[in-house]
Amino acid sequence: MTNPSVAILTEHQKAQMERLVMLRDYQKLIDDPYVKSALIFVIEDTQEAIARGASRLRQVGAMQVSKFSEDVNNKLLRQGRQRRGLGDKIWFIYNGLQHQLQWYERQIKALVDDADTQATFVALAEQLRVRIDRWRNLMIEMKVPLDK
Repeated sequence: MTNPSVAILTEHQKAQMERLVMLRDYQKLIDDPYVKSALIFVIEDTQEAIARGASRLRQVGAMQVSKFSEDVNNKLLRQGRQRRGLGDKIWFIYNGLQHQLQWYERQIKALVDDADTQATFVALAEQLRVRIDRWRNLMIEMKVPLDK
C-alpha cells in the first residue's frame, strides 16, 4: 500500500520548484532594492520548504528528489513573465503566497493519518503567514492594491 502522503509531498515539491524558478527570474528582473530584498526572503523560504519536503519524502521512502526537476513545468514562469510593471509583479507574488497558504491548509486537513508530514506543513504554513504579512506591508508601503 502506498503512503498517501507521498502524492501530497510530491505535488508540494513540484509546486515549490516551479515557484522557485519564477522567483529567481523575478530576482533578475526587479531592480527596486526594497522589493529585491523582500524577494530574497521569499526565495529562502521556498528553498527551506523544498528542503523540508525532500527530507520528509526521504523519511517515507519515496523517490529521489532529483527526479522532480525533470517534471517541473514552466507554467508559473510564463505567467510571471506576463506581468507588466513592478506593482503587478509584486501582486503576483502576493497572490501566489496566498494560494500556497490555502493549499497548505487543505493538505493539513487531509494528512490526519500522517502526523509528521502534517507537522511539517503546519510549520511551513506558519512561516508563510509571517511572510504574507510582511509582503502585505510592503504592498501597502508601495501603494500596490491588495485586491485585483
